[in-house]
Amino acid sequence: MYARHRHLALLTALLTLVASGPALAWIETTLRSDVVTVDVDPDGQATIQHELVMRIRGGPLKGFELDGVDADAAVLANATVVPVTGATAADTLPLLLERREDGVLRIDVDHARGLRRGTYLFRFGYKTNLAARGLIEADGSSVAIRWVGPRLSDGLDSARTVFRLPTAPEPPRLPNPETEAMNEGGGVFLSTLRRGADKDELEVVRPHVAKGEPVVWRVLASRHAFPAHGAGGDTPRDRPMPTVTTPQERVVFGSVLAGVALLMALLVFFKERSANLAATERSARARALIPLPGFARAALAGAALAGAVAIAWKTAWPTAAGVLLVLAMALGTQLGPREIPALRAPGRWLPLSDADAFRKERGSAPGRWLDAGTLAGLLLFVLLLVGVLAVAAWLFPRSPYHALCAALGSAVLLPVFCTGRQAALPPDRAVAPARPLQNIATRLRENAQLKVVPWARIPSGQSEPDELRLLVMPRRAQLGLTAIEVGMDYHVTGAGVLRLPWVMIRVTEGTEAHQALPRSLRWTRGRKAEERVALLRPALPTAASCLELVAEVAAALTEKPARARRQPAIKLTRSAGSGAVAANSASVPSPAHAT
Repeated sequence: MYARHRHLALLTALLTLVASGPALAWIETTLRSDVVTVDVDPDGQATIQHELVMRIRGGPLKGFELDGVDADAAVLANATVVPVTGATAADTLPLLLERREDGVLRIDVDHARGLRRGTYLFRFGYKTNLAARGLIEADGSSVAIRWVGPRLSDGLDSARTVFRLPTAPEPPRLPNPETEAMNEGGGVFLSTLRRGADKDELEVVRPHVAKGEPVVWRVLASRHAFPAHGAGGDTPRDRPMPTVTTPQERVVFGSVLAGVALLMALLVFFKERSANLAATERSARARALIPLPGFARAALAGAALAGAVAIAWKTAWPTAAGVLLVLAMALGTQLGPREIPALRAPGRWLPLSDADAFRKERGSAPGRWLDAGTLAGLLLFVLLLVGVLAVAAWLFPRSPYHALCAALGSAVLLPVFCTGRQAALPPDRAVAPARPLQNIATRLRENAQLKVVPWARIPSGQSEPDELRLLVMPRRAQLGLTAIEVGMDYHVTGAGVLRLPWVMIRVTEGTEAHQALPRSLRWTRGRKAEERVALLRPALPTAASCLELVAEVAAALTEKPARARRQPAIKLTRSAGSGAVAANSASVPSPAHAT
């Protein structure tokens, strides 16, 4: 019984080894090279021949697949595989080729045992019609021929493709990488030319092909080699714009250039004019990036843009066109205006109603049609931009190069509509503080112990105020307190307008209110000889911090009950070193005048 069980166990182990024997086999393939010959006829028919070298480890290899072959590939007979070294005629084996609908070429070895360990050379080919697939197109004075190689499963160094083209007076060549598209996938290409009696051979080498990368090979040939495609019967996608030759075409071309120059010149001229008017209203000086008179800058900007259009249309020098485009943009660029310091005319301070003090902007500054920050300017900017993009869309089916140039040319609108805007002007100190002061007044009026009214300065001989503040007074103010004023200080910087709130205290010298405040405050003379003024700034330039500072000052200057009168230690929350109305180091004087 024991011997019978032992024999069954041995038999089971033997069957297991026999059954799993084929699963232990492994195959490793490495692609060493793939030399492709693309033999193109004058009618666009092409024969693709592959000489693929593959190293095999393990085995046997019954076949493999090549992905990404030509869509209309018709396989050729007499495909073979042979060992690279020590091969004889008997070692040559036939291959069976089958192209599937998914673009995969199946290559099988027509031998029962397949291929064992070693390095083998596979030779196979197929036919395709490059012309029918739109891969042969007119390109200026030449004919562009493209062929997309298959996607290799392994990365490959030094991939080579030999183009055999009909002989012509002008030899085939690679496109100029500076002025023409080399290929659609990028990469570096090298070429070697061999001329023959009936065929010219251009050998193109790509130093490296990544795994699974479809390489687009592109060469330029003479029109004489492909007369059917060089005569201009078709409408190729990448052809250049027609040459301006007839008198009518010259008139149209000149009119287009004149219209472009005139439009750009008018935009720059009116932008300059409106920027000067708006800056003058705010006591500032408009500045341009290129400091030239307005008429000269407008004329040069129009000429530069017209020159860029002419170069992009007539030549293949995009760098020169780009330089002129940047020059036109620089000529149309406005810098931020510089505020002119000036002494204020005499005036008087009067209380206003909320309706008069917190009203909206008084009119609109000049140049709103050329300011993308306004509704009218934004609509005009979008309209012009859509017009340029419509021209680019019309050009794209005829010449993608010129369509791209037109789309990039729309950048010339940016400096006209996005610089020298109203937002960069020095603020109107009677209107700009209206909204923040209205919010502060609403919050302060929640305290029933405070009286809050808008406080405006009217210059002598005028009816419109030039500065707006808030007048805050405790209902039970200490003796000697004249006013607590809240205002806004504005500083024009390179990043925009900076708004800083402040609180001003007005007291009579030597009174109870004057002594209730800390002695560390810096006092200056006020509107009257006996009046003293101190300027405080919140620790943070925010409305909440300003409200906290006003509430603290008001509480300190509120009349206390007789039994609770003491001289408390008052510590006002404010930023360090900003206590008084000391002269500011900024180039523009602060509007927080003591008078």
